[in-house]
Amino acid sequence: MNQSADGLYRAAKAAVLDKSYEFAYNQLLAALRVDPQFHPAYFLLSRIAYDFQNVDKEIETLQKAVQLAPDNVDYLAHLARAYSVKGNVEKALETIENAQSLADQTALSLDTLGSACNRLSLYQRAAGFFERAIELEQHNPAIYFNLASTLKFCGRFEESRGAYERAIAINPHYYKAHAALTSLGGISESNNHIERLRNLLPGIRNPDEKLHIAHALSKELEAVGQYDQSFDFLAAAKKEKLNQWNYSIDDDLAVFEALQQQFSNHNFTQAENNPAGPIFVVGMPRSGTTLVERVLSNHSQVATAGELPNFALIANSLLGKKSTRLMDVDTVSQSAKLDFEKLGKNYLASTRHHYGSKKYLVDKLPLNVLYAGHIACALPHAKIICLDRDFRDTAMSNFRQLFSFQDYTYGYSLTLETCLGYTRAFQSLKDFWRDTFPEQFYLVNYEALVSNPAEEARKLFDFCGLQFEPNALHIEDNKNPVATASSVQVRKPISDKSIGQWKNYQTQMDDALQNQA
Repeated sequence: MNQSADGLYRAAKAAVLDKSYEFAYNQLLAALRVDPQFHPAYFLLSRIAYDFQNVDKEIETLQKAVQLAPDNVDYLAHLARAYSVKGNVEKALETIENAQSLADQTALSLDTLGSACNRLSLYQRAAGFFERAIELEQHNPAIYFNLASTLKFCGRFEESRGAYERAIAINPHYYKAHAALTSLGGISESNNHIERLRNLLPGIRNPDEKLHIAHALSKELEAVGQYDQSFDFLAAAKKEKLNQWNYSIDDDLAVFEALQQQFSNHNFTQAENNPAGPIFVVGMPRSGTTLVERVLSNHSQVATAGELPNFALIANSLLGKKSTRLMDVDTVSQSAKLDFEKLGKNYLASTRHHYGSKKYLVDKLPLNVLYAGHIACALPHAKIICLDRDFRDTAMSNFRQLFSFQDYTYGYSLTLETCLGYTRAFQSLKDFWRDTFPEQFYLVNYEALVSNPAEEARKLFDFCGLQFEPNALHIEDNKNPVATASSVQVRKPISDKSIGQWKNYQTQMDDALQNQA
């Protein structure tokens, strides 16, 4: 190993830890000028690209590192994860197999491979990687957290609970583990973490960390009937996060309007040679999309892929866009440039491994409702099932949900007023899609579904071209993994208990509606 290149690399590594990225980047380029075969420099360049969310550059530098060191399992594992983020399923699966075949596994490589599998909705396989990682490194809370989350997706709730508690025992300030633990439910007056969470909250300065603890505390206070306190803790933490951002609901409303203008004439050329098979379940988050996915995937001819980002990733890739937002006005305006035939083919190729022996596949990413027009043009034989729920329950449930805030996609959820504004804009958009693509776009009313599931499911299956199977209604028997906020709820029989829950926050809802007026 060239000592000079190694010295430059060590200086770069220290700079990355200090977030001095420009200095680190220049040091790594200097190291490669000294020794073009110095593969650790390419790997560290990939980590800088990762920090800047530049997945294309991450893949490029990882490919060079793997080319120089094909037996380095950590390089392969990170490349597999990057491929999965990019939506290159075939490459991701191939790279996972290559990494798994190597004998010199590390806790890092196994944890990274588990993350790649989670991105591909291969949750059972992911759990195996995390379990093996823990065998090698038993004091890393992040690995326990990843295992716990994956076990929750697989319905192994008590094991998940134990893994979350283990992460917290190792690091009581591992804040997202507290929020995730609360999501498993089972909270009562005699069995809760309210005191532990109250004690943690005052010492937290980071808005993201505070939001995780406030959300957990809010959920537990709600579970014991302390609704006003529940709302106040969450609202305060969300306000602090909002103050950190430059979010405006006007940006989201502009996207809704642009979509309706762009597709109003429906003059795009639809693809012709895509087969039946994909069933997209869309709508507002927390509106019942997971329930419909569980009913559909309980059918003997239907597989499920969970919440896939594939369609948006492929559409943006074909447009040459690298936006971190799910949809923006510029993406809408460029829709006319899309090769819908290619978009459909690439999407089908990216999901082929999920079908198994089944004829149909459910893709349930709620905000794919923004891509409903694109889906209809790229996959003219696909079916798009959209949930429609009382706007007050939808808005309150979105406000009370802890979404990922890596970008502005869920910025609307930071206040109840913007939740209401976003939900009302959605109402107009879903009606537009129904009127524009009546053969492909079907509305399911949540309240009707949970009140009369047999009748509504018959109509749903008929629209999808499926024969009704009564057993599909027994969602508690569905063994498919669930990677959504409803992963605990949908393991139980269909129930109407969620109808009207917004009334627990009647005063707050009235205030928000008044502010909207």
